[in-house]
Amino acid sequence: MLQIFSVLTQTFRKRILILGMFSLTILSSLFVFIQQPSLAAPVSTEGKKLLQMEQMEQKSQTANKAGSSREQAYEEQIKAAEDPDKVYEENLKEYKQANPGENPVQKAVEGAKNLVDQATGNE
Repeated sequence: MLQIFSVLTQTFRKRILILGMFSLTILSSLFVFIQQPSLAAPVSTEGKKLLQMEQMEQKSQTANKAGSSREQAYEEQIKAAEDPDKVYEENLKEYKQANPGENPVQKAVEGAKNLVDQATGNE
């Protein structure tokens, strides 16, 4: 009889131990997946609405700027289509002002002359 009680108490203790470990495992897994809002500052709904309105205003302002620059670029292209030679000459003048020492056409012509001279043997 005493052996039966000892066996029953051992099985009871083992089951309690298993049940306790199982419950601790479940409890710890719950803590892992719970989000802690105390780590982040709460944002009120009024703050969210204000932030959204500011973002919308910024987007509309940039859209207006982009629209005006598009219109200006369109007008420039219309003028360029009317007289392409004039636009080419203006661009060439700007290029020469920006790069005064470089003249790629003259360099290419001189290089071609040197190659012809070398090929024909007239140095």
